[in-house]
Amino acid sequence: MLLKVALVIALATRGLSSCLGRRNKNVCLLEPQAGNFRGYVKAWYYDVNVGKCSPFVFGDALESPDENRFSSETECNELCRSEVPIYCFENITSNVRGRSSQKWTYRPSSGQCVRIHWHGAVESGKNVFNSHDECERKCRIPDFGPCAKGVSSWCKSMDTNWYRFDMKTLTCREMRWNECPNGEGNAFALFYQCNQRCGRFVRDKCRMPIQNMSICSTVTTRYGYNYVDQMCEEFQGCDDGGNSFPSAEMCWETCAKNTRSPCVMRPDFKYRGFFKRYYYDIKNNTCKSAWISGKGVPGNTNLFWSMDNCESACIAKHRSGWRY
Repeated sequence: MLLKVALVIALATRGLSSCLGRRNKNVCLLEPQAGNFRGYVKAWYYDVNVGKCSPFVFGDALESPDENRFSSETECNELCRSEVPIYCFENITSNVRGRSSQKWTYRPSSGQCVRIHWHGAVESGKNVFNSHDECERKCRIPDFGPCAKGVSSWCKSMDTNWYRFDMKTLTCREMRWNECPNGEGNAFALFYQCNQRCGRFVRDKCRMPIQNMSICSTVTTRYGYNYVDQMCEEFQGCDDGGNSFPSAEMCWETCAKNTRSPCVMRPDFKYRGFFKRYYYDIKNNTCKSAWISGKGVPGNTNLFWSMDNCESACIAKHRSGWRY
């Protein structure tokens, strides 16, 4: 009896695996189904809005071949990102045993080819390349997907504004008067949609909208740079390759280090005294008071008359839903 039960379970498992192995690529276009919340199963799904596989928590343990759900990132990549060689998704770190030389590897999370130190030969079918050009050609360019597509030119003027990803400048921009969509995917009705899909390849993350690029499986406090107001703003999100930093300090130093913002300056006082003033503490993202010797406030340094002045200049929360 036990042997029969085991045989039935084995056949059922084999049937499910076989069924999952013949999945239609159309499942990659579906929204992930949270389920009935009777369980807590970590798995993967393909986020068509971002163009990559992301983790997701499903509410039940049953997996269907008609569902955008995968047991591993590799399984998701094999079906939904088949245009990119599977070895491009390998996580390669520097290998410095003995004599090593400079090589290149592709980081799909950021869409960049980066330098590594590698010991030994470079094998075919591995995410290690002799040159930056080889890495770009074999991994990065295929991963661009629709972001690398062109648009139609010499079109009639349209009433609706469209946005596209520009391969020359590696930015999202508004289409020019003579450009229009051609159905190849590099046309977006909203600026943030372009940044969501192609944001991994944007060179200057600080000029991207502050937004969650994908559905976050774990939400934490993050900081994004609002280039219009020139402020680092707090929001709830995850590390998804966009305009998102784990600390206010990293946000300020990445995006505003070369500006004249007082928030990236050292506190403007040397000696203790009898005058109470305020300054911004970039490491803790707070404004603090200090008793200093001079009573003046220049107005363009990290020194403020009041706590309110300091906080309004250096501490802000992102207005959810606001696009720029």
